[in-house]
Amino acid sequence: MNQKIFFAGTGNMGGAILRGLLNAKVDPKSIFFFDPSDAAAAAVSALGCVRVKNFAEGVKKADITFLCVKPQIFKLVATEWKNAVKALKGTKTFVSIMAGVARKNLVEVLGAKNQVLRVMPNLPLTVGKGTVALATDGVNEATLKAAEEIFGNIGVTCRVAESLMDAVTGLSGSAPAYVFEFIEGLTRGGVKAGLTRDVALKLALGTIEGSVELVKQSGKSPSDLCAMVCSPAGTTIAGVDALEEGAFRSSLIKAVVAGTERSKELGK
Repeated sequence: MNQKIFFAGTGNMGGAILRGLLNAKVDPKSIFFFDPSDAAAAAVSALGCVRVKNFAEGVKKADITFLCVKPQIFKLVATEWKNAVKALKGTKTFVSIMAGVARKNLVEVLGAKNQVLRVMPNLPLTVGKGTVALATDGVNEATLKAAEEIFGNIGVTCRVAESLMDAVTGLSGSAPAYVFEFIEGLTRGGVKAGLTRDVALKLALGTIEGSVELVKQSGKSPSDLCAMVCSPAGTTIAGVDALEEGAFRSSLIKAVVAGTERSKELGK
């Protein structure tokens, strides 16, 4: 990859993407960034990346700009960004990770002549195991492939229509919290059954990791795999029955839908 990349913001998500590029052996001198925090900037500069004094300088130097500020900051910086982009010659590519900020609003600021891609990453991206959805609306194939190449260093990618980004937020964007709750529930169950918390957590994590890998490699559906574990009148079917009494799957469905609806509200 010989493109120059600019990060407007290097918080958890922006920093994870940036570090993923470095792990993929991208030259740090080809990565520019702006962060108003001297402490945060010092940590990124220590990696060899180049700090710029403002958005205008960074976007001018780069081929691809990652917009990694918090969504509520967008309205505060929109005028500055618009003026900076107006001064540019040629076209640029922008990738926004700002949840709830529609592409049409980004295009109003960044200009219709530029490639503007909206993506939705999730928290596990910070450990190189995230998922990233790319909204395909109004974006050419070259931009999509470039984004997939970048994000492929730190997770898995999928393409969706922008109209489905709220659903992505409700599922992969929010689901890490549901998984953490699941892990905690299994751990507490183990403790209640007599295990120490350390042992219960270790067993829960190992079981989840192995189960995920089995779904990936087996080619079987989660329902088929569940049936394989449930021996007639055995311990597992007794546990599954207890989950059904608590509307386990229904609760997860409701959680994803609730997150989706909330994302739509925030987008307004």
